[in-house]
Amino acid sequence: MRHKRLRTRFGRQPDHRRATLTNLAKATLIYQRIKTTQVKAKETRRVIDKLITIAKEDSLAARRKAFSILGDRTLVSKLFKEIAPLFKERKGGYTRIIPFKFRKGDGAKVVFLELTEMKKEEKPKKPPKKEKKAQQAVKPKEVKKEKTLEPKAVPKAAPFVKPKIKEERTVEEAKKEKARDEVKKIEKQKGFLRKVKGFFRRRTNM
Repeated sequence: MRHKRLRTRFGRQPDHRRATLTNLAKATLIYQRIKTTQVKAKETRRVIDKLITIAKEDSLAARRKAFSILGDRTLVSKLFKEIAPLFKERKGGYTRIIPFKFRKGDGAKVVFLELTEMKKEEKPKKPPKKEKKAQQAVKPKEVKKEKTLEPKAVPKAAPFVKPKIKEERTVEEAKKEKARDEVKKIEKQKGFLRKVKGFFRRRTNM
């Protein structure tokens, strides 16, 4: 039974819950403003307010107590030297929660958790600009004489040559040429084939 126990568990084990709140408190002290859910922001406020209250009294015991929560020496020294002096005149209300939007997916409320007193960050100074040298009198450039372009000789056009058209031969002419070639072959032959050349000659329309 959780009677009169107002702390939210975040659905985590005690060690995991404690680590989550410590990391959120560290991020708030370093960056002075973080974005998280509303439930986590309300629980983180308790840790931050407690740390700043401890840091108002700069003593060895207070530093050890703050170190037991944060576990970071550089952050503890920053808390005591830079952040705590900003809240000397305040007796509470060291942080504020600013609503932002709803998270996509689960619809959780997203808020900004920030310190009410922030240290102004000094912007790095820009190096001084070098003095511009007196502009020396520039001598007028000599105007180059434009070269007169001589008209180039126009190349003569090549003579027009008609393409040779192959004459189409008829089927009959092709047959006649073939027969002539065969007769010439037979005439060149010697012996018996030469005597009977008329007998083996192919009949054509010559």
